[in-house]
Amino acid sequence: MGGDLVVLPSSLRHVLRDNPESQLTDFDSLVASIDERPEVLLSGGEGLPTTVIYGRFKFETLRENPLLLALPPLLIVKGEEGRTVEWLDTTLQFMASEMATTRPGAQTVINHLAGILFVQAVRAYIASTDCSSNRCWLGALTDSHIGAALNLIHRHPDRAWTVEELAEQVSLSRTTFFVKFRELVGESPNKYLTRWRMHRASQILRSKRMTLSEVASLVGYESEVAFGKAFKQWMGQSPGAYRQTNSSLLISPST
Repeated sequence: MGGDLVVLPSSLRHVLRDNPESQLTDFDSLVASIDERPEVLLSGGEGLPTTVIYGRFKFETLRENPLLLALPPLLIVKGEEGRTVEWLDTTLQFMASEMATTRPGAQTVINHLAGILFVQAVRAYIASTDCSSNRCWLGALTDSHIGAALNLIHRHPDRAWTVEELAEQVSLSRTTFFVKFRELVGESPNKYLTRWRMHRASQILRSKRMTLSEVASLVGYESEVAFGKAFKQWMGQSPGAYRQTNSSLLISPST
C-alpha cells in the first residue's frame, strides 16, 4: 500500500510483488542489469509507476539485544489512505535531500535518520500492540513499575541488584514485583539483569580499550574470573576471545 513502511528486524528472506500471482525477478539479476547509478533499480514497465525506497540496518549483536529479540519478524507502519504518515514523509524527504548532496557529513546525517526511522517503527508497533495478554518486553517498558525497574537495570548494571531492592525502588512488594516482572518481560529479574550485563559487556569489549577487570567492574562483577565464567556461559566464548573476534578497534587492549 502506498505510504507504508516495512521493517524486517530478523533479516528474513522475503519477496516484494504487487500481486501474489506475479512472477518474481531475482534481485541479483536486477542489480547485474544496472550499469549506472547502482542505487537506482528500474524494472517492469507496465501498470502504475511505483517508487520503492529500501535500505538496511546493521546490528553488531542479536542474541543479547532484548529489543531485537522482542520484535516480531515483520513490522508494518501503515500509511493513511495511500499517503505517507507525516513523520515518515518528513524523515524521508530529509534523507532524500542529504542523499542528493555532496556536503560533508551527509552520510552521517543519513545514518542518524535511518536510526530515527527504526525508532519510529518500534514506537508504532508498541502503540498498536496489546501486551496485556502475553509476554512483551516492549510493553514492559511502558508499565510504570516494571518500566522503572528496567530503567534502573539499564542505567546501573554495575549494582548488585536483588529482587527485594528493585521491588522497593518501584514501590511494590517482592512477590508482586517478581510475578509482574516475569509476566511482562518473560524471564526473572535476575536472568534479565545477567542478559543486560552481557549486552553491555559485549558492547564495551567491541569498542573500548579496557582491561577485562575494568569491564567486569562496569557490569557488576567483583572479579575478572567471575565475569569470565558468566560471559563464557552466556556467549559461548571467553571475553578475550570475543573481543579478538569482534573488536572494532585496530589495536586490542592488554588483557
